[in-house]
Amino acid sequence: MIVYELMSKGNIVRLPDRAAIGDIPVKKPIVVLLMPYNRTLVGVAHNGAYEKWLCGKNGDPDSWNEVFLYDGIPFRLDIDGFPVVVGSQISSELRSQLIGHLPPPGNHKDTISVLEGFYGDKPLLPYDTSCNDEEAFLSRLDELGNLRLVYWGVRKALVLGDYSMLGRVKTWTRRCMDSFGDDSSLPKMWVSVGDLPGNKGVEELEALLFKPEQLKRMNLEKSGSVVFRGDSGYLVRFEGQRPFGEVPVSVWMYFPFFLWEDMKERKGLRPQEIVILSWGYLDSLEASKEMERYRLPLTIKEPIDII
Repeated sequence: MIVYELMSKGNIVRLPDRAAIGDIPVKKPIVVLLMPYNRTLVGVAHNGAYEKWLCGKNGDPDSWNEVFLYDGIPFRLDIDGFPVVVGSQISSELRSQLIGHLPPPGNHKDTISVLEGFYGDKPLLPYDTSCNDEEAFLSRLDELGNLRLVYWGVRKALVLGDYSMLGRVKTWTRRCMDSFGDDSSLPKMWVSVGDLPGNKGVEELEALLFKPEQLKRMNLEKSGSVVFRGDSGYLVRFEGQRPFGEVPVSVWMYFPFFLWEDMKERKGLRPQEIVILSWGYLDSLEASKEMERYRLPLTIKEPIDII
């Protein structure tokens, strides 16, 4: 059990793991936050595998309710007109501590089955390790480069039932798996419903030396893929994804010069293919960061940066 106390300045202090936590109607707490006004926030493993948070007053079983914590978002509790706020960084830290004790969501065998379809006759592992043994597979996954990202991308897509994401990951795996290197060479992506990306997206594009007038001109083009060569790289607007019914959704993606020219000229990929496979790579990269926060074999587990 991991026990924290919320201090008056809004920070938390870790207490001894066997610290007294009072009279709470919660079995097998994993993470506990002691708060003002005799309130306690408790994280547990629901059905052994799912994150669940409960909050209530010590000694009053009827006051306890399920609550929800989200990364980067403050948790607020109103107690008789007095607000108690758990800051955004603390919410992320509490969640990391809890899910670090839970298995990653999803089904390993289903993930392997999809991966084998991606790779065809090519073996997933170059040595004698059974892919069906989840723990053994995960303990060696960090040795296999991009396979690690593909695995998590597929597993997350199956959890979400997102077959569009699964298709993007498949396109990246089959068409251009070796194109992406360090963070400085990665594409950047924004999604807009309707016209331009939001204010933050426009600001980030301006920082990459794209002017609002250029974005507006790109948006007026009716083609499915619009490519613009700017001063710092290429910007592509891709339209055609409609996950929200009939509302048009545009994907804006930025590529450094050498990355775009490598895929377009040397590998002969079309703009639409480049956007979709790059999106699949970014899907997998994000999935790996999310899934590796869960309980994994020690050889793959890495520290998590709290932003």
